[in-house]
Amino acid sequence: MWKFILESFENLSPLAFAGQILGIIGLIIIGIAYLFKKKTFLLLCTISFIFFILEGAFALKIAGTIVAITCFIRNILMCIFLYKWDKQLPKWIVYSLLGVMVISLAIYLVISKEYGVWQHYLPACLVIMSTFTQNSKNEYIVKIGATLHETGFLVWNIVEKLPFAIFREVILVTACFIGIILLIIKDVKNKKELEQNNL
Repeated sequence: MWKFILESFENLSPLAFAGQILGIIGLIIIGIAYLFKKKTFLLLCTISFIFFILEGAFALKIAGTIVAITCFIRNILMCIFLYKWDKQLPKWIVYSLLGVMVISLAIYLVISKEYGVWQHYLPACLVIMSTFTQNSKNEYIVKIGATLHETGFLVWNIVEKLPFAIFREVILVTACFIGIILLIIKDVKNKKELEQNNL
């Protein structure tokens, strides 16, 4: 494992290395985000995706960058609807946004002739899944979707040999599990308080 990580560093260009540093900044922000409820979670995630866009662009991972841009736009729209109208993002916007992402990704894969590379499809599939879970009113669905999202990106970063991104995803998967545990503890505590008040 350590040999694989060290070899990954050797293959990084200076620009890709700088991108990995930006990814660490994004990690700090999004790692904190997973510990909060939906509104704060979405706001912090939106900020973190600025760094993930730059990370992907610097590493010349175009498919990943297209997906990160989609996540950034998605989160901005979700924040607007949640903070301004206390509503979930309308489905027509969700489908439109995901449609633009899929078309953009398809155009890139045709132009680059990399449509046979399976890992180019994984980020898009993960984001489609997490967009629907993130747009849910149920906090558990939001957290479980985020956990699946980050686990998938852990696999993707291992395949792409991006060392800092691998560490980031390990930390984020852990943060997701902690977020779920904190949510369960809070719900159990609230339930007990409610039962005591009803006695």
